[in-house]
Amino acid sequence: MNRRAQTIEHLERSGEDSSLRRALAARLDTAFKRAGISSARAAKWLNVSESEVQFWRQGITVSPLNVFTRIAAFLNLDVYWLCTGHTPGAAAAFEGAA
Repeated sequence: MNRRAQTIEHLERSGEDSSLRRALAARLDTAFKRAGISSARAAKWLNVSESEVQFWRQGITVSPLNVFTRIAAFLNLDVYWLCTGHTPGAAAAFEGAA
């Protein structure tokens, strides 16, 4: 399974699994805080409502993958890490061991 398919599968599962959703929200919230980006500023940049961004940051909902891709690019983060909490190198090492 390729990395993009794994990431999509992870996001779909996180919509059902509250612990995954909360972990995803924590990474997103931390990334915004470190970059000094408010929910209002992110919402304007992403062309979504501020409440949507706040819901993502609180783990109430999960944003679409295309939004995570844009957030990662804007914050200069790896989208795989943002979505899964794993670094791409760790994933490659794990796949190579299998």
